[in-house]
Amino acid sequence: MIRKTICFMTALVLLLNVRSSLAAGSSSQALPLSVTSPDGRIELRILASPAKSSFEVRFNQQELVGGQLALCVNGTNLLENAAVKASSLHESDSTYSMPFGKNNPIRDHYRELTLDLENPAAPLKAFQVQFRAYNDGVAYRYVLPKQPGVKSIEITDEPGKFQFAGDPQVWPLYFDSYVNSHEAIHTRSAFSALASNRLIDVPLFAEFTNDVCVAFTEANLKNYAGLYVRAEDANGQKCLRYDLSPLPGKPAVKVRAQLPLPSPWRAFLIGSEPGRLVESDLLLNLNDPCAIGSTSWLQPGKTSFYWWNGIQEPQDPQQAFEWEKNYIDFCASNHIAFHAVIGTEGDHPWYYQTTGHYSSPGPDADVTRPRPGFEMAQLVHYARSKGVGIRVWVHWKPLSDHLEGALAQYQKWGLTGVMIDFLDHNNQDMVNFANRVVASAARHHLDVNFHGIWPPTGLERTYPNLFNHEGALNEEYLKWTERCTPGHDVTMAFTRMLAGPMDYHLGGFRGAYRDQFQHRVVKPVVYGTRCFQLAMYVVYENPLPMVCDTPDSYRDQPGFDFIQRVPTTWDETRVLSGQVGEDIVVARRKGPDWYIGAMTDWTPRSLQISLSFLPPGEYQVETWADAKGDPNPDHLVIQKQHLQAGALLNLELNSGGGEVICIEPESNRN
Repeated sequence: MIRKTICFMTALVLLLNVRSSLAAGSSSQALPLSVTSPDGRIELRILASPAKSSFEVRFNQQELVGGQLALCVNGTNLLENAAVKASSLHESDSTYSMPFGKNNPIRDHYRELTLDLENPAAPLKAFQVQFRAYNDGVAYRYVLPKQPGVKSIEITDEPGKFQFAGDPQVWPLYFDSYVNSHEAIHTRSAFSALASNRLIDVPLFAEFTNDVCVAFTEANLKNYAGLYVRAEDANGQKCLRYDLSPLPGKPAVKVRAQLPLPSPWRAFLIGSEPGRLVESDLLLNLNDPCAIGSTSWLQPGKTSFYWWNGIQEPQDPQQAFEWEKNYIDFCASNHIAFHAVIGTEGDHPWYYQTTGHYSSPGPDADVTRPRPGFEMAQLVHYARSKGVGIRVWVHWKPLSDHLEGALAQYQKWGLTGVMIDFLDHNNQDMVNFANRVVASAARHHLDVNFHGIWPPTGLERTYPNLFNHEGALNEEYLKWTERCTPGHDVTMAFTRMLAGPMDYHLGGFRGAYRDQFQHRVVKPVVYGTRCFQLAMYVVYENPLPMVCDTPDSYRDQPGFDFIQRVPTTWDETRVLSGQVGEDIVVARRKGPDWYIGAMTDWTPRSLQISLSFLPPGEYQVETWADAKGDPNPDHLVIQKQHLQAGALLNLELNSGGGEVICIEPESNRN
């Protein structure tokens, strides 16, 4: 690791002037401070005074965001009448690797300004605000250190605000309650037209008229409450006020903690066009380095998930065992790394439970032992003999009652991972539970996939056994609604996916155009073409993608060869084109090979992409494309051709259509 500290004489003079003016109590002499990104294109300016602490963000000299800092501890805003006592400015440049992701290795290059502040009238007299500027965004956080006479604190509010300059287009995700699974439809509106006093989830994506984009979200969420924003009208202007999820039964208390305590980072991803935000690793960079030692045991891959197809295992133990074995055989024969064990007919989980339901377990639910007659250890032994890992689904509540014991038992059985569902809240208690899960799971060599949870915040850098988050309205909704449309799917790539890996119930092989679709629970139908489904495996960041349809839906079907072949971890990601809610084309590299996925909404599109990103040479290019004009959305055309780097490819996407492409260097094939 290379870490360097750079002194900027001009900045130091400004800092000393600000400290002097604050100590004297004169706001008129306060000077703006700033920290710029390493490439100089992004600037974060800070204006500090005894009356307020505000900031603004500029990109290529264009003002994008203006905001105000505020943090209430025990009912007092620490930033009011605070004085800057010291400051430091440094630059850090390092790289690290992860067992999965969209880029590898990852560069972590930033400049950081730290202000040491003091407020003699506040219950917490000394604290810091840290500001970072990267080439792809900016972030800030509060740091509350240990100090005499203070053992613990309550954060009662974080009433900071920000507003976008001008009136960009935004894609909010509204909620009316803190209790939710973060699954809804993004709407589109002007920033000035945001609905007031409703919870808005993060990430929140904004696009300006010159294609410059900003997305606001949080990173490194630990021992803290999760974040929403609310739109407010102040002095004739719209602004967004931070809103922390309260503790259960304590609406006036958001965080209770001992010191020291850093807040999560408040992050603004910034790019010259939408695709640059999709490529960003900013949230990972804002998290702590890997905390689990060796990661050689972590092996991302595809997984079955039979709950989606509506055909669950029989309740009879012997029939159930044979049924699971058939799925394991299917996985073993088709390069699917994992089989997920979920439950039986009638929505009964695999573990012991005599009352309740999947979503509301009874008081006797015991996730440490299978239901009577089900031999988990024997099933794992059979799966291992076939080279397939076994993962299990569990509800969070009975797991929380026996966390260490349950995960130790799963390791003893030989399970590889666990899906934990129905968290449905991002208050501090639930955040702490989720963090305990990934830490404990790492000790027991188990990977984790959370469902019914908030979008990720980059914690997978610290605990890379955290493979996946849901936190997205996805194709499970097509079992009972018509809400998960191709336009929604494309939008999610520019909104929710900015936060990190996104589980989406992939692989439905019964497509339907808009006028053909009918939702059903058993063997569901999906919107759009088969190539649209294939493209999700490339477009979406997802190290543990589902292959969730029935085995007979895939056998001898065109396109399944691509699912078998496509990687789940990547060395490089580039967004070749795209507009939010309309279309997207993503190229991802694994070793020397590139995979391209293209998706469109209900509008058929002709797109042209350049292969100029390839190193010089000749390549074999294989495409799986929509059958043009074919009334059957499951029909596709597979072609191979030889092309030079820099060639142009024409993509013809049907309504709700897609295309996938595999590009291999000819030199590697000889």
